[in-house]
Amino acid sequence: MYAFLASFRSAVAQFLASDLCTRKRYVLPFLLVVGAVSILVDIGTGPYVNFTAGHFLVVAVGAYCLGAMWGIAIAGAMLLAQLGVYLAVWPQPFPALFVATALVNRGIIYLFAILMLAAIKDAHRLREENLRLRTLRQTMVTVNDIVLNRLQLIAAMVDLCEEGRPLTAANFAAARRVLKEVTQKLRRLGSQETAASYRAAGDIEAIVLEDPAAGDNGA
Repeated sequence: MYAFLASFRSAVAQFLASDLCTRKRYVLPFLLVVGAVSILVDIGTGPYVNFTAGHFLVVAVGAYCLGAMWGIAIAGAMLLAQLGVYLAVWPQPFPALFVATALVNRGIIYLFAILMLAAIKDAHRLREENLRLRTLRQTMVTVNDIVLNRLQLIAAMVDLCEEGRPLTAANFAAARRVLKEVTQKLRRLGSQETAASYRAAGDIEAIVLEDPAAGDNGA
């Protein structure tokens, strides 16, 4: 049972994170079908068995996928449909206070759900933005660590040239080795799929470069 619930939760999370969840041409037909089924179930079962879960699902999915304003509009449509069922479909008349209380209670639940889902979505977006900013900072610190120290060697060789001192073959070999090392590390940084970090100094974090030799040994 737990495995089934975990798989279902994973499937729902993947759907909510996909592009299908944000496209009206996919979401609106789904909401229309589920909403119509919910109303038909209410009509068929009578006033004592309400398919409230279906109504709430329509409002919640609409609010999360399309935004709070869409959620409010969908909640209003569902409340109007429920009011129509109370007044025109079910045979026995219901007291006005009963109908008003039922609809107001549902409206309050819908509104709190919409606000909560909007807050969750905003918090998720902020976390993603903070994660991207943190990753960008780590990348810049790592690039600086890779390039800056090697550039100092190249700068020293430029100084020697300006002073008129001849460069030896060892100097050129060291320069080529440094350029090759920088190129290799930058390529490894760009191709990494995972990015573990370490604290370089204070609150400054850098990315741990994967060792290709370790990957070859592991293979």
